[in-house]
Amino acid sequence: MKKKWMRCLAAVSLIVTMGAGTGAVPQAHEEEMAGKSGGGGISEIQTLAPETEQETTEEKGTEAASTEMPKVRGTETTERQETGSTQRKAKKPVKKKMLSENGQTLLDVSQGDIRITENGATGGGLSQDETCLNPKGYWITGTTTSNNIEVLEGVETDITLDNVSITIGKVNTTTSKWDCINVSHADVTINLIGENRLICNSGSSADGFSGSTGAALAKDGMDGTLTIQCENAGIEGHRCNSSCGSLLAEGNPDIWHVGAIGSTLRNIADKKNCGFSNLTIKGGNIEAYAGLHTAGIGSACVSESGGGGYTSNIRISGGNIKGTGTDKGSGIGSGYGNTVDGIYISGGYVEEQGGANAPGIGASYGGGNMDTKNIQVSGGDTVVVAIGDEATSMPGIGSAGGNDKVSNVTAAPDFGYQGYIQDGTSLTDYTFVDGTPFQENTAIEVGKFYTKVYFGLFRDTNQIEKDTKEQIGANHVISKTGGEAFTKEQLKGLTKVTGKQENGTDFSMDDLRFEFPEQIEAINKAKAEKKLGEYPLVFTTPNGTKTTVKVCLKAEGTDAAKVDPEHLEVTIGANSFSKETGGLALTADDVRTLSSVQGKDAEGTTYKDEHLIPNEKELKTINDAKTAGKAGKFELTFTSPDKKSVKIIVSLHGEYDEIVQDADSGEMIKAKHIISKTSGAPFTKEQLKELSRVKAVTGDDSVIETDLITFPKQEQIEKLNEAKASKKTGEFELTFAAPDGTEATVTVYLTEEGLDGAAQGSGKPSCGADSVSHPTGGNSFGEEELTELCRARGKDENGDNAVLKIDEEQLLKLNRAKAAGKTGSFDVTFSMEAGPRVKVAVALTGEHTVTFDTDGGQLQEGKKRASRRNRRRPDIFLRAGITPMRRETK
Repeated sequence: MKKKWMRCLAAVSLIVTMGAGTGAVPQAHEEEMAGKSGGGGISEIQTLAPETEQETTEEKGTEAASTEMPKVRGTETTERQETGSTQRKAKKPVKKKMLSENGQTLLDVSQGDIRITENGATGGGLSQDETCLNPKGYWITGTTTSNNIEVLEGVETDITLDNVSITIGKVNTTTSKWDCINVSHADVTINLIGENRLICNSGSSADGFSGSTGAALAKDGMDGTLTIQCENAGIEGHRCNSSCGSLLAEGNPDIWHVGAIGSTLRNIADKKNCGFSNLTIKGGNIEAYAGLHTAGIGSACVSESGGGGYTSNIRISGGNIKGTGTDKGSGIGSGYGNTVDGIYISGGYVEEQGGANAPGIGASYGGGNMDTKNIQVSGGDTVVVAIGDEATSMPGIGSAGGNDKVSNVTAAPDFGYQGYIQDGTSLTDYTFVDGTPFQENTAIEVGKFYTKVYFGLFRDTNQIEKDTKEQIGANHVISKTGGEAFTKEQLKGLTKVTGKQENGTDFSMDDLRFEFPEQIEAINKAKAEKKLGEYPLVFTTPNGTKTTVKVCLKAEGTDAAKVDPEHLEVTIGANSFSKETGGLALTADDVRTLSSVQGKDAEGTTYKDEHLIPNEKELKTINDAKTAGKAGKFELTFTSPDKKSVKIIVSLHGEYDEIVQDADSGEMIKAKHIISKTSGAPFTKEQLKELSRVKAVTGDDSVIETDLITFPKQEQIEKLNEAKASKKTGEFELTFAAPDGTEATVTVYLTEEGLDGAAQGSGKPSCGADSVSHPTGGNSFGEEELTELCRARGKDENGDNAVLKIDEEQLLKLNRAKAAGKTGSFDVTFSMEAGPRVKVAVALTGEHTVTFDTDGGQLQEGKKRASRRNRRRPDIFLRAGITPMRRETK
């Protein structure tokens, strides 16, 4: 036996395109359906038939019981074969059902009531009931004033409404056909094709409970789901227009308790069947009108007090939705006082108008709680217009029970958009609320007759003139400094300046002027001089409404002057920065702030700070050095969501050469080594403190005043100054003490050449080195070796140990001489990056004697001639170990 799901799969797979040989009944059905489709999307109708191949007796019995359209019994014919009298059964005529092009079962509501169950569809022109649910769903057409559609509990299916028109019920009806379509306790998606009309008259002639009320599109209970959409709802960026499918859901507004889209009054006493929830609208042009005490979209009158039901979880992400309430019936919300909890509008155009004693969006007046909560408007392409009832002082958004019944009503634009809220007492008397436009989640002030919430493309700065309602907005510009100047056209394109007149139409680009043309000159002058900073730029409308943006010039990043303003691109910029080493590690937020990093996407929208991500590995390297108290320069890269990056330099300064902390008291003292040329004036105590940058803190991390730091070994200062006065070089200890006795000892390096620390003072770079001698020959000097040999040292303006570089040409000349075994004195210059330099002499020595031929004769064999330079500098001979001798004469 075939399993049920296999039979369904077999049935769907046996699809053949209807052609000239189709039987008379399907042919007529095809013509009728095509005639009623109105171009709604059926371009091909297919027929479904069971298998007709010869089968075994067991197979035939199984298939006859399992196929949706059983074979029709027919006559059998015989055929004499040349090889014998073998009988063959002829193919039997079958009843066939039709499928739309997308594989949905084609139904016609004008041909009878349609019921969709877990076992498939019945009615709607089917020649035989289905025995399994079509997984692709049902395509429904037809016009009727007597039939309706019902999807039974537990069914999950898709329905296409193709130009369907259903008018059902009458006042005080006694029949059981109350609703045009009922989807209670099912999970149904309705796709709209063409114009669809659901008109319900199943209501009461007077107020009061009636068990014969209905709705155009009924969904009773807090379970199940209903989704309504147009055929293009799945296309990214689609915005519904008049070409999209439509739905008019109307409950007769002149009678009581007849619904449009929502639950029904007849079930309010049944807990399972009261209340309305889980409606999603993704697209389509939808209008909903209801009867008295009934919401256009929402729960039926007294649902909450009757059976505990209310309105919950309505979500609109697209389409054009218009709802109109009546007396004690909201546009979207509730009938007669039910709680409204959760209306989420993230796209589309939504216009809702309340009736007497009912808001446009929210809970109407009545016997329930009248709470309105969790009304959230979000997205980008979203417009919500909510209109209350002026005669009964009902708000556009809120509760008929007053503002204290309202909570969590907010608007939040998507990234790249900004929000606007208009609020007023009439359709013409309104203003933009304070804080408009906004980019973050913002509370909507409720209780006003008219509220409009919408979103527009983001601008960094905006100005709205409340009296004229004139608007102007523009974006900041982020650019690397230096390079080409900006033109006026570039600045208008880069800022994306835009404005709206009082009537809502856009200003032309020529209407938006630069208020101060000299600002452009200042910006370009700063850019040419490679300055950093933010420079103002003011735009104005013809009527004088102004907005000010900034042109942010950065040390590194994208040069915006090279960007085509007609085709914007991702930009990013940041500045290198310096930070004292030691202490806590830097966070991502810290480095974003210190670098002033900024970025924009290709639409000109400024990224939020958290969107600009520092390189994790590079930041860890920086923090490893910082927490260890080390100084240095480190690369750090920021990357935007569009993968645009900028690289800066982070300089850590304030590294201390000596840090001592008392284990018991926690007192800590730290200081730096000092570099100074020997000779000159002696050091004072104040100078030594400044040059060493000595600091101390107590155990609770309180800073100790420098005046309280002492020199416990006075003889060290005396010895140091005596050596300096005597032009001695070397290393001299210097000890500092904190008030509780914690001591730190640093070294003062007196060098032959360099800067005099006593004269230089603190806050400036310093360096020093000694002239030296070294045997010639052998391997070349490396930079590190020669630096150590000359005892060369440097400190930057922060007192941090600096890397010294040796002049490359001088080092090359020295090493060539050394490799050749030559002797003599060679200049070597050590320099700091963007800082001072110091020059010393390196003398290459050797075991040679030199004789001088005063008459200019030939040099004796085995002798070397002294250079003119060395003859002029006899001290160099002595330092290099060369002994001058007179030439002996005979």
